[in-house]
Amino acid sequence: METDRAMMEERTTLNTDPPSSNENDFEQGNVDMAMQAPSFNDQAGSRPPEGATVILENVVKDYHLKGRPEPIRAVRGVDLTISKGSMVALKGPSGSGKTTVLQLIGALDTATSGEVIVGGKDLSRMTKDQLTAHRARTIGFVFQTFNLIPNLTALENVELAMEATNTPREQRRKKAVQLLKTVNMYARRDYMPLKLSGGEQQRVAIARALANDPTIILADEPTGALDSKTGRGIISLMNRLRRKHGTTIIIVTHDENVARRCHEVFTIKDGRITSGRDVKKLRQKESDRQEMKTRLSLSESVIARLASAGIGSLKDLQEANLTDLAEALGNRKKAGKLLARVADLD
Repeated sequence: METDRAMMEERTTLNTDPPSSNENDFEQGNVDMAMQAPSFNDQAGSRPPEGATVILENVVKDYHLKGRPEPIRAVRGVDLTISKGSMVALKGPSGSGKTTVLQLIGALDTATSGEVIVGGKDLSRMTKDQLTAHRARTIGFVFQTFNLIPNLTALENVELAMEATNTPREQRRKKAVQLLKTVNMYARRDYMPLKLSGGEQQRVAIARALANDPTIILADEPTGALDSKTGRGIISLMNRLRRKHGTTIIIVTHDENVARRCHEVFTIKDGRITSGRDVKKLRQKESDRQEMKTRLSLSESVIARLASAGIGSLKDLQEANLTDLAEALGNRKKAGKLLARVADLD
């Protein structure tokens, strides 16, 4: 096992070069980024607002290249707040900075300026050893290419992650067994990674990410190497585990199907967050629209006219006045009839 530990340390040394255009640098991070975790003292730092587990405030990340006078700015003044227990997607083209943001949240890299607060701790105030311990205890990592150690079994791969927190051997084995059962991989616990399918490898990787009871899981394109059906199964599994454990999950993805299943979607372009989308609210708006359409037997054109006037639900209709509704529909008589039908609803 000592040899395997050394292999893992060598394999997962963090590259401090600027992110490449293929956004694969995140995979050079380790599940725990160190096999020996020092003692950890809580840092005094900014506390997140109620419900927030990750806060980025005006975060900038520059990379300096030898022989180049001007730095490369990978992240440009990013502000981001992620709620505890949510599943969030970061979308954007290759080279947009989304993986750099993930690295900063995961303490795999440090910001040039701004604040990165994770679990109430300001990462800029931590020493290198404290960051190592923070990663081991707070963050679980899931990679597109799984990053399982090829000469270890599925069970041993999960066990290995717990060495970072000096978990006793007997406890490591017991917990690894439990986690493999959770992800439905116990029957293949003695299989080497190359004997497993892509979906099976990712399930083992998720079990490994959960080994130290992290409060946050960072997943870089977790379905990128999988077919669509297997990918859906992996996202469903992560969502079930999120609900069960209250874990916050942050996913970098190009897949719109993955993004749709998240609570929020943030788009990153040229190092800036250009849009945020609260998927839960969007789903509620769609539900309200369908209810209004069905209960009042309204056509799509009427629904569209109402939406343009800011009326998207039965509640909105009940609160609307005749003048505003007549303006939206272009007909006062129709507006009056619609209000009468709304009043007749139970």
